[in-house]
Amino acid sequence: MANGDPNLDLLVPSLSGVVIDLSKALAKSGEPRLAATLLSRAWVELYRSGEFAKQAKAMEATMHSISRLDHSDVDRGGLDLKRPDGHEADSQPVDLRPLAPIDRHAEVISRFEALADGDEFVLVNDHDPKPLYYQLKAEYDKVFDWDYLKGGPEEWIVKITISPGQQSRDQEDQC
Repeated sequence: MANGDPNLDLLVPSLSGVVIDLSKALAKSGEPRLAATLLSRAWVELYRSGEFAKQAKAMEATMHSISRLDHSDVDRGGLDLKRPDGHEADSQPVDLRPLAPIDRHAEVISRFEALADGDEFVLVNDHDPKPLYYQLKAEYDKVFDWDYLKGGPEEWIVKITISPGQQSRDQEDQC
C-alpha cells in the first residue's frame, strides 16, 4: 500500500497507463524525444517511490519501444495488426532477433505485464518461442491468446492478446 493511502494504489496505475498511452501517441505523431522525456520523468518518480515497480517496468518497456521506433512508413508484411474491436494494435512488431538471448524473455515479459484486457502485441523471433508461452502461462494469471502468424523456418511471428474480461484459468476451471 502506497504510504498507507489505498487511493494511491488505484490512482497511480491508472495515471501510469495514461502517461504510457500519451507517450505512444506523441512518438507516433513524430515527437519521440518529447515522448521519451515524458516517460523518463514519470519513470524516475515511480522508481524513487519504490512502491510502483510494475508501473515503472511498463514505462521502461515503452521507452525502449519508442527508442527503436522508425517513423518512416513501415512495411508490416501483410500482418493484420488490428484488434478485434477494430482499433489498431501496436504498429510495430517487437523484433527479438537483435537482442541477446538472455534479454529476450525479459523484453516480452515487461510488455506482457503492461497489457490490459484486449491489448496485444506482435513478436518476431528467430526460433519457435514456445518455451516463452509456457513461462507466461505458468507465471501469470492473465488469460491470453497465442496466435502464430508465421511459423518458421527462419522467422516466427506470434501475436499475444490478453483476453477481454479475462480471469485466471484456475478460476475458470473451478466453475
